[in-house]
Amino acid sequence: MMRDRRDLERLASELAALSPEERSRVIASAGRRARLHPPPPGFEPPRLEGGEAWVGGDLTREELYGDHGR
Repeated sequence: MMRDRRDLERLASELAALSPEERSRVIASAGRRARLHPPPPGFEPPRLEGGEAWVGGDLTREELYGDHGR
C-alpha cells in the first residue's frame, strides 16, 4: 500500500518519540507482520495419519510430549 509522504513523516515522528525499548518492540512486531502472508487459495494444512487437523499452536517438544521426557 502506498502511503502519502505526510503519513510517513507522521509515523517517523511517532516512532522517534518512543523509548528505545518501545521502538525495538514496534520494529520487531512490524518485521514479524511483514513475514506473515495469508495461505494460498485452496491451502489445506497437512494431516497426520490418525490425527486431527492442526489448528495452530506451539510445536515445541514440551508442548507435544509434556513431561514424558521424550
